[in-house]
Amino acid sequence: MVRYNVTPTLERTEFVGYGPKVDKAWDHITSDVGDQMITRDELDRLGLDPTSLTIKNPKTGKVGYRVGMQVFHQLHCLNLLRQHSFKEYYSDKGGDIEAQPEELREHLDHCIESIRTSLMCESDTGVYTYKHYEGFKTHWPDFSTLHTCRNFDAIRDWAFENAVAFGNEGINMHS
Repeated sequence: MVRYNVTPTLERTEFVGYGPKVDKAWDHITSDVGDQMITRDELDRLGLDPTSLTIKNPKTGKVGYRVGMQVFHQLHCLNLLRQHSFKEYYSDKGGDIEAQPEELREHLDHCIESIRTSLMCESDTGVYTYKHYEGFKTHWPDFSTLHTCRNFDAIRDWAFENAVAFGNEGINMHS
C-alpha cells in the first residue's frame, strides 16, 4: 500500500516545475525507456494483431514484435502537458513542445484524450475526506489516502530488459 501526499501543503516532488533536475526525473520515467519487443506467443496471449510490425533485435538476432507500453506513453503525455504549462521555458529546448502550433495542439489533444481514457478505464474508486487546513479559508480535500499500486520499478525494469533501439524498423510490414 502507498499513501499519497497530495494535500494543500504538498511538498514539491522532483516531478513538479521545470528545469534540468525536473527534466532528468521525467526522462528517468519516460524518455529513457523506449520501446520493447515481445514474442509471437506473448502477442497472441495479449490478443494483439499478428500483422503488426515485426523487428529483429540487434542484440540477440531474435525476431519479435515492436511494442510500446501504455504507462510510458501516458507519462510522456503528462510530461508534455507539464512542459506546455511552462512553455516560456521549454519553447527553445527542443522536442515535442517546439512543434508548430497546430501540430502541438493536435498532440496535446491526443494526450488529453489518452490520459482521460486511461483514468476512466482504471477509475480509482478510492475516497477522500475534507479537512480544515491552517492558512486556508475553507475546507480542502485530504488526498493523502492509501492506494494499492503496481510496482513501477519492476515495470520499468521489464521495459529495459525487453527494450529495442529506435531505428530497428520492421523487417517485414504486413498490410
